Amino acid sequence: MSARILFVGSLVFLLVILTGSAGLASAQVSQKLAKTIMGKNFLGAEEVSKHLGVRLTDKELMRALSVPFSEATLRQCKDTHILFLGVDHDEKDTPLTIRRLRMMFPATGQPRFRSYPKRSEPHNSYADDETPQLRWYLIARSLREESRSKPYWQQEQFLKENEYRERAVVYVYMMLLVYRARGEWLFERDLVCTKDVGSDGAPVAAGYFDDEGLYVSDWWVERDQHFGLAPACEPDSPY
Repeated sequence: MSARILFVGSLVFLLVILTGSAGLASAQVSQKLAKTIMGKNFLGAEEVSKHLGVRLTDKELMRALSVPFSEATLRQCKDTHILFLGVDHDEKDTPLTIRRLRMMFPATGQPRFRSYPKRSEPHNSYADDETPQLRWYLIARSLREESRSKPYWQQEQFLKENEYRERAVVYVYMMLLVYRARGEWLFERDLVCTKDVGSDGAPVAAGYFDDEGLYVSDWWVERDQHFGLAPACEPDSPY
C-alpha cells in the first residue's frame, strides 16, 4: 500500500511541475514573436546596441532571451505601448543614469536635453544614482487621458491591475531610444509624472520632448492638462 501511495504521490508531483511549467511558458514569448506583434513598438538588443552603442555580454543576452509578457498582453498593447529592453550601463560599463545620458546626448547634438547639470547643482538620486534595470519594459506611449489635469496623488486611481508608475530614468531612456531608432518624439506636448521625487519634495516629470530638448525636472504645478500618467505593465512572469 505504501509503495502505491508513493507512486501516486510522485505522479501528482510531476503533474504539478508540468502544469506550472506550461503556465510559465504561456506567460512568456520569444523575441521573434514579440517583434512580430509589436512591430515598430519593439526595441530590443539590436536597437540598443545600434542606437545607444551598448553591447551586451552573452550572459546579459541570455537573461533577455525571453520576453516576460504573454502573447495576449502584447496583442492588447501593440498599438498603445512600447516594448523595449532596458540596460543599466553604457559601452564603458558606466552606470546609465540620467546624468550619464546627458553626457551621451550633448546640447550640440540631436536629441538633447533642455538643461544640463551645473557643478553647483545638488545631488539628486533620480538623476545621479538610478539606472534602468536589465529587463524588458512595456510602457504606455502616451498619457492616460483621464489622468490629465489631476494632482499627482489622484492619478494613482487611474492605474489598472498590474500597472504601476515607473522611475524617471526609465521614461527618459525610452524617449531617447525611440527617437534614435524611430525618429519619433514621444510626449512631445506632454509631461509624464514619474515615480520619483526631487530633492525639494516635488514629483519629477519628464517630457516636452522635441528638437529643443527633453525636459526632466521637479514639477510643482498640481494641475495641468499636459501633465499625467503613462503606466508601465508588470511582467506576466517573474525574472
